[in-house]
Amino acid sequence: MEKEKLKLIRKCHDPEEYGYLYGLNQEIPEEEMEKAKQYMTHFKPATFKNVMKIEGNPHGWMCTYENAPLVEEALNITETLQKQEEQRKNQRQYYDEHRKEKEDAQIKVENAFANKPRPRQKLRTLLNVAQVTYDPANSFRDNNHYGGGHLFIVTKKSIWYIMNNGRDEDNWNINNIEIEGKGGAIGFKHEYTEELHDLIKVLTENNEYSGDTYIEEY
Repeated sequence: MEKEKLKLIRKCHDPEEYGYLYGLNQEIPEEEMEKAKQYMTHFKPATFKNVMKIEGNPHGWMCTYENAPLVEEALNITETLQKQEEQRKNQRQYYDEHRKEKEDAQIKVENAFANKPRPRQKLRTLLNVAQVTYDPANSFRDNNHYGGGHLFIVTKKSIWYIMNNGRDEDNWNINNIEIEGKGGAIGFKHEYTEELHDLIKVLTENNEYSGDTYIEEY
């Protein structure tokens, strides 16, 4: 396992005097630490005006946000706070952009299956002939044991939208998909189209069904 890169991480927050304080994410040799100590302070609870207001760990060598670049330069840290902040910003931007994409895909997929036929079939048969099966957010893997979860099953000629309907309070009479040992599911069948397949990939984040079912152990 590759060792994590040396970097500063947020250790605590002092709202009255120092603001956010940062310490190293791992221990380093004392001779290396000496290079950075001039820009850091060895904090302890008594250092703060009001330790009761401190959030986090008020112990150890830490620096202010303003001194962080000096510490990073002294220790040749490449995973700088600025770089970390840019990465978090990019991650938030990526999430926001893809959230809208997923929301749009969800609406289009639901509309596509809304009035499609629901022929009787066995889930095992569909899984055996599937080219690929998608399990959004592992919902089927984690909830099938309890009668819940969704699957998208893609075959050569069709795409099935499977909604598990096997909980005790569900109406099993409307199920058209047989699940062994379970109450069953509702399954909509749509002719295969590349456009629909692409929407499902976006909606499910390409997460494929492993065939396993999570059973909670007591």
